[in-house]
Amino acid sequence: MRSVSRRSSFVIGVVAGLALAYIGLPLWKIGVMQVAQVEFGTLTFDCDNAMRSHLLAKQKLVGTPSKENSDSLKSAEIGLLDCQDYDLMRKRLIRWGLTDNELSEMSLLAIEAKGQDLRDVIKTHEIRY
Repeated sequence: MRSVSRRSSFVIGVVAGLALAYIGLPLWKIGVMQVAQVEFGTLTFDCDNAMRSHLLAKQKLVGTPSKENSDSLKSAEIGLLDCQDYDLMRKRLIRWGLTDNELSEMSLLAIEAKGQDLRDVIKTHEIRY
């Protein structure tokens, strides 16, 4: 009789643990997203700006080769270190359990928070050739 009660207690414990995990996972992810939102948003914008500056500097050098344009490209390449910080935080958030979709949602929330209207959102992602 005693082994039956231990077995049923074990089963009840496992079921309760699974139920708590099922309920707790979304709450955990929401908490991680809330805590990291501001820093992740800043890093998203910094990396986006660094990539845009790098592309423009590269195009300027191709169109008009000069020492000044070469130096501008080198400076823009150093600016890409912002993307390394963004990538490291992204990987850290993945280790904390966030998915690519949740990270994309965080990026969109950052854009919406900084963008006053659609023109600001377009300017953020626009690359001029």
